[in-house]
This record gives sequence, structure tokens and C-alpha cells, in this order.
Amino acid sequence: MSAKPVSCDISLFNLPPGHLSRIKRYWHGNKVHYGGKILPDLKPETAIHYHNECIAHLVSISDHSREAQDENLLAAAVILRFYEEVDFESMGEDTENGLKGIHIFLNAQVRSAVSGYGLRHATYWIALRQEITTAFSKQRTFRLPLEPCEPYRSFEPADDYVWADRLVIHCADVLQYCYGSEEEDVTRDRSISSSMGIIRQVPGADMRIARYEELVLFETFWAEMGPPSFKPIYSREPDRSRGEVFPELWYLNNCHVAGLQFLELARILLTVYNPKLPRLGPGQRTAMRSVDQKVRSIVLRLCGIALSNEHSPPGLVTASAAIGMCGDRFTERFEQEALLGLLVKLEDEHAYPTLSTQESLKLAWGWEGYGESE
Repeated sequence: MSAKPVSCDISLFNLPPGHLSRIKRYWHGNKVHYGGKILPDLKPETAIHYHNECIAHLVSISDHSREAQDENLLAAAVILRFYEEVDFESMGEDTENGLKGIHIFLNAQVRSAVSGYGLRHATYWIALRQEITTAFSKQRTFRLPLEPCEPYRSFEPADDYVWADRLVIHCADVLQYCYGSEEEDVTRDRSISSSMGIIRQVPGADMRIARYEELVLFETFWAEMGPPSFKPIYSREPDRSRGEVFPELWYLNNCHVAGLQFLELARILLTVYNPKLPRLGPGQRTAMRSVDQKVRSIVLRLCGIALSNEHSPPGLVTASAAIGMCGDRFTERFEQEALLGLLVKLEDEHAYPTLSTQESLKLAWGWEGYGESE
């Protein structure tokens, strides 16, 4: 199996009005300037209005079988969902209407999207990555179909883009393990089978442990069979004496950055949701300290990958998701400030909303004076 390169840069579709109205460098006085033009009437509300109109139109035509098969409308739904994620703080709510639009078109096109090439194929993988980041950040059920992705659960030789997609699917599988799935077959007992072998069918807690062990085993097979091109072309640990916090890790291609970051998210989940961790007893505190240490190390590595490979802006989004979910585990002030700096960078340079995450972390860290008036 081989696949053509798939871009998932957040700059893929140029800068929309919502972005222009929030990126500081485009503001001169009280007006937005872009491309040599003054845009006096451009406000965040402008983008929200047209976004809602587009969602309503997509839903209105989704009952027509011809439109449901239109790959351009699938792509439009995915784009709208991304900007919904970006704009939810301005909207004052997070309804995930864009996800509903994706479901309508993806359900009709999913098999051809996974197995084919071109726009439909690229759109599916972007939607899948969006869903992983959202489900991880909200700790909610995974809501896109994975059953058609079975061919990617393999360690057979393939190009790097397929290998990256395999890492994405692994992360999605881990999310399903942790938070459940809307797929119909997730609730019934089944034989756990994959390219790694078959584990006997077992009920209840035993099956959950068996499934966990299979997901962990993925790492062993990845270490043995993953292509060497996924190794960094340059790496350097941070010099703490100079105030450095994140490692430096350079990679050749955006697909390496994306695949490895989703692998890191899967590592966070498998570390935290280990069913063998003691819940009580003298070893519980020691186990939790070990978990915190491992999670902090992964988060720092995720941030290092993102900052070392700014040619791939989605890396900052993935790192910000890890910071939002795990940043409270950091106790050193200089590390907290570095994490906050990445969130500020993402908001200032790419207009991705991180303000609520910043506020939550400052409160969790107990920064002096923060939250005292509440």
C-alpha cells in the first residue's frame, strides 16, 4: 500500500476572516490591514455569521444522495469544522456543528476516502486528525468510523506517509480504548486480532487488560519495524543552565512530525490509563509519581518537536492539546512559563484559541494573585 503526500497544515486554506481579525500583526489602529488593503468592517462576528450560514446550507443539502457523495462538500465540512474549533471562544459555546456536517458526508464516502487518493482521501485523514485532537482534549468518545482503516493496522513495508497514517490510527485506537467509540461493534466481546497475532476472547476486565497489552505491544513493533527516516536528523537535550526547557528535534518531513506527535499522545493516554496501576495501598503514590514524571517528559518532547519544526504549524496545535490536558502536572515555574509561552505563540501567530487554557493552567498552578477575586 502506498499513499500520496497529504498536507494538514492549518495554513492550507489561506487566512480566513476570523483569523485576520485576531492576529495582532494585521491590526493597525482599530482596523485590519491585509494584502495592502484596509478591511474596516471585518470583525470576528463576521466570520461566525458566514460559518453558521455555511453549516446550515450543508445540512440542508445532505439528504440528496448526489451531494452526499460530493468530495468537495466533504472538504468544505472539514474546513468549517476546523474554523469552528478556532472560533468556539468567540461563539461562546462549543456545539461541534461542524462534526455533524462531517458525519453526513463521511458516512457516505468513508470507504472510498480511506482506500482512494486525491481530495477525498486527504480530507478523511485531516478529519481524523482533527477528531483525535478534539477527543483527546475533551476526554470524550471517539466519533469517526475506524473500521474501514483496517488495512493500515499493519507493519508491512510502506512509504513514510502510510507509516504516519498508521501512527494516527494507533492513536485513534488508544482513544477508543480510553474513552469508548460510537462504532456499533465496540460494545460486544470479540477476538482481539491484528498483525501482531490473536489474543483469546475474554470478557470484562481481563479483556480490557488484554486490549491494553496489545496497544502497548504496538510500541515494540514500531521500534523494531518503523522506518529509520522517522528518527530526527538532529537532536539536542535542553541546557537547563541556560533556561532551556524543551529538547530540539528536527525532522525531514511534515508527515514525520504529525505521525510522531500522535504517537506521543497515545503514549500519554497509555501511561495514564494503565489498568494495572494500583488504586490504593502503599505503592499507589509511588506509581502516580512515576506516571507524572513520564507524562511530563512526553509533553516536553511534544513541545520540542513542535517548536523545532515550525514548517509544520499543526505541531503547535497538537502540543497545545497536551499542555492543556497535562500542564497541571508541572510544578517548576520556569517550565510553566515555557509551556505558557508556546500557548501564547500559537494564539498570537496562528490565531488558535488558547486563552481559556492559559487561564485554567494559571489557576491550577496557583500563580500568585490569580483567581483570588473569584
